[in-house]
Amino acid sequence: MKKFALLICVVLSSLFLNAQKFSKQKKLSQLMTSHILCEGKKPVCSFLLYLKNSEKGFVFNKGVGVIGRNETPVDASYQYNVASITKTLVSTIILQLNEEGKLDIENPIKKYLEHLDFIKYDVLHIYNKKKYQDVITIEMLLNHTSGIADVFTDAETRFNISVFFHPKRNYTAQKFYKRYFRYHLNKKPTNIPGKGYHYSDINYMLLGFIIEDIEQKPLAEVIRERILIPLNLENTYFEYYEKEHGSGKRIDAFINKINITKRVNTSYEWAGGGIVSTTEEMAIFIEALFNMKLFKDEETLKKMIDVSKTSQFGKSYGLGMYKWKLGGETFYGHGGFYGSILAYSPEHQITISANIGQSSPPFDRGKLIDKVIHMVLQ
Repeated sequence: MKKFALLICVVLSSLFLNAQKFSKQKKLSQLMTSHILCEGKKPVCSFLLYLKNSEKGFVFNKGVGVIGRNETPVDASYQYNVASITKTLVSTIILQLNEEGKLDIENPIKKYLEHLDFIKYDVLHIYNKKKYQDVITIEMLLNHTSGIADVFTDAETRFNISVFFHPKRNYTAQKFYKRYFRYHLNKKPTNIPGKGYHYSDINYMLLGFIIEDIEQKPLAEVIRERILIPLNLENTYFEYYEKEHGSGKRIDAFINKINITKRVNTSYEWAGGGIVSTTEEMAIFIEALFNMKLFKDEETLKKMIDVSKTSQFGKSYGLGMYKWKLGGETFYGHGGFYGSILAYSPEHQITISANIGQSSPPFDRGKLIDKVIHMVLQ
């Protein structure tokens, strides 16, 4: 009789937990659908969301809305440009090379870049008419404290005009890098190296060049060999620099009303933002990172998430990774320009991977993420 009563309790408990999960899934689906508005000045045509709470055995993976250029419904398997989340992959490779003794992140970049003629190393960083490139370290590139200016923000108007007049222009990494000098950004750094924080994609272009020079392979090939193949990420690829992989199903990304995916060749993204993936595969990547599947030494991960070098400037950026408070909990990860986020909570083993396909949505992204996190924690 006691065994029967125990069995009844187990069954009822299981039914209750399943009902809770179903209710949570339903609420999340409703939340996603309520944020779809594929019209107006800032359309949000799709919402892709992957969530995982390992502590509670909860997984949610869904896509709602339409592609953008047409009314084809999307699902969780759709790919998107992860944009600056790419930086976390590039940082991971730099730190792997550091573990292998192929470079030292505390060394000045001079050792790794001076011999590359196209870098124009001798005039890379001129602050108040004084050259500072010799004191820039690899670590400063990783955490954006080099002071190096950024084409996308410090020459935004000029670059955007160029892109919209030549939307199908194909770039190589070196061809785009030349714009740094064409816009005289080498003479407009924001700070002396190590004395400030300024987010710049040029930092990660330089890291990409370092990786290619050390490995003697294209960056796309190195990313595939070191991350994508080991983690079996079959729907992830380095756009424009290798052939497409995966389903071929792709949502459109917007800047306000402009459909960037449809109209613009974004090969200029490269090491700063060129990866295309799915929310689930990006989740697999960050979970692998925190479960020590990509590093040999736990100290490497600790260095990656250490924000002490940027906190003195009011920022929370480690080595290719932010530290955030989301829903009142500590998360580590990165965001992407076209409405992407990838974040992981080591304490609660919670993963969030999402994309809304819009750089400037008509709602508060922070409040939306907080709502999602609260639901997952329940």
